[in-house]
Amino acid sequence: MELSAVFALLAALSWTLAGLTGHAPARALGSLHFNRLRMVVASAWLAMMILITGGQFSLSTEFLMPVIASSLIGVVVGDYFLFVTMRRLGPRRTAILFAANAPIAAILGWLFLGQTLSTQVIFAIFLGFIGVILAIIYGKRRDLLHVWEDVLPPLWIGVGAGFMAALGQAVGVFLLQPAMAAGADPLVAALLRAVIAALCFWLIFPFERSKSVPISSLSKRMWMMIALNGFFGLSFGLALLLKALETGKLADVTMLSSVGPVIILPFIWYQTRKMPAPGAWFGAVLVVACTWLLAIADKG
Repeated sequence: MELSAVFALLAALSWTLAGLTGHAPARALGSLHFNRLRMVVASAWLAMMILITGGQFSLSTEFLMPVIASSLIGVVVGDYFLFVTMRRLGPRRTAILFAANAPIAAILGWLFLGQTLSTQVIFAIFLGFIGVILAIIYGKRRDLLHVWEDVLPPLWIGVGAGFMAALGQAVGVFLLQPAMAAGADPLVAALLRAVIAALCFWLIFPFERSKSVPISSLSKRMWMMIALNGFFGLSFGLALLLKALETGKLADVTMLSSVGPVIILPFIWYQTRKMPAPGAWFGAVLVVACTWLLAIADKG
């Protein structure tokens, strides 16, 4: 196996761990308060990574607007809805719904860039849609009562938030792609995105302070979960993906880094002591297959 493939798979594992470590804080703090804390932590992680790798804290002014827009839509909006979904549906269903950003990106390319939807792309989108339905509706065992599989009703709110998170991610990447192609430093861009998102989340803090858990009341375990989520989700996972892209082809790296919905199932199995339902496995495989087909189509 090529080294780029190893890094891509490790990135998928890192993002899976981010999802698992984000569930408890999202439920305890709510999406807004959790995101304002994790963005600060992620900014610190990214700054340390730039220092360790010898990077420069500078970004050309021509890249500022795309990065800011990507942060507002992809991080502020996307991550807010991501952890609304996490809080309401748990990490497994959230991973499935978030993976829908791949077919959403294909549809955005068709709507706004004039890209054609080939038969393969249409089939991939259909597979992804069926996979999401199977994983959500038929993905839970009736005898499984673990908190990771709890659903806060009504179901449609969590599902809608999940699709909004996927849409935010797809649009955020869509907006950021030209800057990356033009040579913007990915780590500096990621740091700026996190800092902007942190500022936005903290600016609205005074308007909902009564609904937030005081920082002084957070346990050491909760702080550890927030720190791990910021590390695995927004810094280390990103660094692994960038490392994979140094020597690997974009389509191959995209395919390998998209297997999170399948990787998460053994963790669910271990934590709950019960094998996930067949619908969970089959739905996750279909969603991953959807991403693979889209990546192959883009490669062609």
